[in-house]
Amino acid sequence: MPMAARSLIVEARRRANLTQRELADRLGTHQPVVARWESGRTSPDFATVENVLFSCGFHLSVGLSPVDEHDDVLIDRELRRTPHERITSMVEAVNALDRMADLARG
Repeated sequence: MPMAARSLIVEARRRANLTQRELADRLGTHQPVVARWESGRTSPDFATVENVLFSCGFHLSVGLSPVDEHDDVLIDRELRRTPHERITSMVEAVNALDRMADLARG
């Protein structure tokens, strides 16, 4: 789930132990501007977010990763099962783990 600009700004400012006013001073702006960003009333552009984070002593790393739908497939599979099938599967898994633990203990 993507992180909103406001969350990044709040997190960076707090980790840097800065007040909104101190951050605003570093950015050459005013405290109410920082407050509007943090409340979500206004949304800074990407370059501004990068500048805010840098002013707090952080770099923003952005990358692309392939979509992994593995969890969705597992969830869909489980939702197609009845409650009884789910419980039976869990009991079997616990029993298998117990057997493995016994083997590991010798």
